Amino acid sequence: MRNTATVPLPTLRQQLAGREDPILRAIAHRRRLPFDGGLYAENGLRFGMSRFEFKLYGRELRRALAGDYTRGERPLGKLWLPRVKRSLPNLTQDIRQAYVSFLREICPPGDDPKTYDAAFVRDLDALWFLSERIHEAGTSVGRTKLENADADADTLAAYEDAIGRKDVPGLMALLRDKEQEDAVTVRVRSKAIASKLDPDVAEYLFRTLVFPLTLKAEALDLILASSGGT
Repeated sequence: MRNTATVPLPTLRQQLAGREDPILRAIAHRRRLPFDGGLYAENGLRFGMSRFEFKLYGRELRRALAGDYTRGERPLGKLWLPRVKRSLPNLTQDIRQAYVSFLREICPPGDDPKTYDAAFVRDLDALWFLSERIHEAGTSVGRTKLENADADADTLAAYEDAIGRKDVPGLMALLRDKEQEDAVTVRVRSKAIASKLDPDVAEYLFRTLVFPLTLKAEALDLILASSGGT
């Protein structure tokens, strides 16, 4: 497989840097609220859905009916919605699961139903921004990295072998650029201060959620592209 990427990698990375600020601001606001585990717990009175899922479906159903998902934007919910153009890869459920685990680590303990509405709004902001950043990188950066690998026959062969075997972990290892991750980490730590967020929390978010899920999105996109899926 050969790619047809036309945007240089530095340009793509510069564009992705602009996605960091809203993520950090949303996390800064959310961290002031308790974890609110009751917001995410499944409830039989709502057909097994959590309060978060129930509120999310209402919000996304209105958007779907208004035609907001006809251009490939990925809804965050698990349930069927009308008028949705499906886009692949789709890591929204991975992002949600990792995000809740992240909140458990960085939010004050406790469960206060009075803060559920505020927590839901902040969660929705953070998840939208995270999904946008991860999927934008996943459907552009990986293909550019593969195109750049044409200059090294051994590297290209390793990519093509992993793609042919649909080896997601192997592709993630090939795609990973630790030097670039370190550079992004330095930048988001600096931005976190301006967003009134603990820089250690910002780094933890990117190292445990943003970087690995971006690599997974890149790997899945390359596999899909090789099979004509995108």
